[in-house]
Amino acid sequence: MNGSQRESVGKKATKALRNAGQVPCVLYGGDKPVHFAAQELDFSNLVYTPNAHTVVITLENGETYNAILQ
Repeated sequence: MNGSQRESVGKKATKALRNAGQVPCVLYGGDKPVHFAAQELDFSNLVYTPNAHTVVITLENGETYNAILQ
């Protein structure tokens, strides 16, 4: 899953992301939470199933994270 790191995390910024077809996300764990946004279509095969999924999240700055989608 590809994403871009978010700078602003308020209600207005989140609403603007959703209107643009993106999903605001937070990755917990480690030193501090990582706020990022990903395309809505990337989640269609992951969310609408009864199974748990592990994903590799790659941000624009080259950082990668292994995560469990909840």
